[in-house]
Amino acid sequence: MHLHKYPFVRLFIPFAIGIWIASKYQISIPNQLLLWMLPAIFASLLFIYFFLKSYRLRWVFGGLLSLLLLVSGMQNTYLRNPSRDNNHLLNDTTTYLTYFARVTEPPLEREKSNRLQLEIVAVSDGIRLLQRSGHMIGYLSQQDSLNLPVYGQLIKFSKSPVVIPPSLNPDQFDYQTYLNRNNIFHQVFLKPEEWVKDGMGYVNPLFNFSYKLRDYLLNALKSNHLEGETFGVAAAILLGYDDQLPAYLRQGYTAAGAMHVLTVSGLHVGIVFLFFQFLLGFLRKGKLGKGLKTMLLILLIWFYALLTGLSPSVLRAAIMLTFILLAKTFNRKGYVINSMAASAFILLVMNPSTLFHIGFQLSYIAVLGIVLFQKPIYSLLFVKNKLLNYVWEVTSVAIAAQLATTPLVLHYFNQFPTYFLLGNLILVPLSFVVIVSGMALLVTSFIPFFANYLGWITSGLIYLMNYVILWIEQLPAAVLHNIYISAFETGFFFVLLLFILQIFNERIHNFILPGMIIILILFSSFIFRSVKHQQQAALVIYGINKQTAIDLIYGKEHVLIGDSAMSVDTFNIGFNLQKHWVKRGLTGKPEWIDNQESYRNYYVHKSGPVIRFLDKTIVIWSKEVHQNYDCQDGKLKADILLVTGNTKEILQKLKPCVQPSLIVLDLSVPLFQATKWKERAKEMEIQLHDIREKGAYIWSNQ
Repeated sequence: MHLHKYPFVRLFIPFAIGIWIASKYQISIPNQLLLWMLPAIFASLLFIYFFLKSYRLRWVFGGLLSLLLLVSGMQNTYLRNPSRDNNHLLNDTTTYLTYFARVTEPPLEREKSNRLQLEIVAVSDGIRLLQRSGHMIGYLSQQDSLNLPVYGQLIKFSKSPVVIPPSLNPDQFDYQTYLNRNNIFHQVFLKPEEWVKDGMGYVNPLFNFSYKLRDYLLNALKSNHLEGETFGVAAAILLGYDDQLPAYLRQGYTAAGAMHVLTVSGLHVGIVFLFFQFLLGFLRKGKLGKGLKTMLLILLIWFYALLTGLSPSVLRAAIMLTFILLAKTFNRKGYVINSMAASAFILLVMNPSTLFHIGFQLSYIAVLGIVLFQKPIYSLLFVKNKLLNYVWEVTSVAIAAQLATTPLVLHYFNQFPTYFLLGNLILVPLSFVVIVSGMALLVTSFIPFFANYLGWITSGLIYLMNYVILWIEQLPAAVLHNIYISAFETGFFFVLLLFILQIFNERIHNFILPGMIIILILFSSFIFRSVKHQQQAALVIYGINKQTAIDLIYGKEHVLIGDSAMSVDTFNIGFNLQKHWVKRGLTGKPEWIDNQESYRNYYVHKSGPVIRFLDKTIVIWSKEVHQNYDCQDGKLKADILLVTGNTKEILQKLKPCVQPSLIVLDLSVPLFQATKWKERAKEMEIQLHDIREKGAYIWSNQ
């Protein structure tokens, strides 16, 4: 790989590093330093380029250019930070009488509420109208389903928005950071009497047309035999609208390693490009025809990208196809890797936080893997038969993409789809036919008989796709769960992949020793972590809405004490606890003990509300215990007093009996009761940990 052929790779790397530094450490370069630093670097670059043309000093030019890009990445990130805007709600904690907001996307109807994307435009204190800014999520009750605002509409409400809270549990999905990187920092829950429509605000005509066209096309799918789960899959595949996609199908596509088929990505953009290229085939003659065809294709690709929501993977494909089409028009040779780096660079200039989106990372890594590994893998076998050769070609693409993305998949999702080859071999060709038939249906939706016929075909194909997916999911060990690799190990895995690539390029002797060193480092890391897990002991009191959950961890075993209803709540377990269990190397399913049960093993002894774990004593103080406990029964010294439920504060009477060293309030304690417990604990100088404010309580021997 000769870097002079890929100039955007050399631009992208320092720019991305600058974004990462600014985001990770929240630092920026002072303006006074920038005033002389940037001109000095730029002047040095010009001097070297025009007056100091020395091949030996080329690294000086490269180094200065990289420094300029690194600083630019840092400043681009800093300038987009809302903390710089004095009018942003993050910098104004005043409670106002009225808030005025514009709806920036069509509302999403959920099972329990309706979700709005809102942009604050002004606030009122009852006397003055003040300009304010900030994006937020608004939740409306189901009672408002027939009165939802439309895109661009203004609403006014009286309830103050609140900052989106951080995740309370260790290693839980960080929803706050995810939304913050999408420039959303607040949320507000509105009852019907707390908001009203207030006319129309700014409406982007292009977005407005796109949203209306999407609604029209969704209705076209519904009216042509696509209903229920087939409609959910069709809407996701064709239009990027996955709000009506059943959860079990989403899980099935993930288990088959074919989630890229279900979500609109570069694959879909490529198929749509081929579809419209075929339709515009009559424009292939003459310079004027070819130029017109190129412009129409670019417009159609970008309109489809807009229609499907402008996700990073779609933007990547749209920008790359634009470069390729323009290069072909002007008879220029293009390099895929350079086009990829150029598209990534443009996306990061527009929005630096895109660098941290999982979709962005997986999309680029997958394509890079295909570009670098597909040909070497394909060359391992020579197949004469055309059909078998096609099968091997598709298989080599799937292996290349999976090979490149596996470190990230394991790091973020802790699972691996065992039958990804089988899934891709069947579903990629099938999805091609589904997208072509579905696009033909949408294009001809105004011709009732023809669209109706295509609807039957598309519905049948999607039914077949879903059947294959659910069949693969039922196969033995379809998904390997609970696999953990750290960010450190992920980086070393990518280095190892680069060494494997060099081995494919027949430079084996140069990379045997470095490759063995990397493998040794990885194995050492795995062994060290396994030993650490065997020696661990930890007590974790989780923050789960209106529930109690105490995790007692010893080695790779653990006992979970909590509400019995939680043991069957797979969503709560997966969202709040599973990733932490995987990181600690724990067995997937703990031993569940109800709050009221007594239990004993070699490291836990629970008798009623009293738990003894190693040298720790925990007392679960609930309303029932409060009513039945008699101080005359004897004193009990507790390391932790865990207050649960709607339990009255009687700390002054309780202290002589229980003598708590620490009080922990979980999320089952109502806010008004928590306030009373905190006030009294402060008066009595007893340490208190409120999970609602501080997150899960963790004690560990490591």
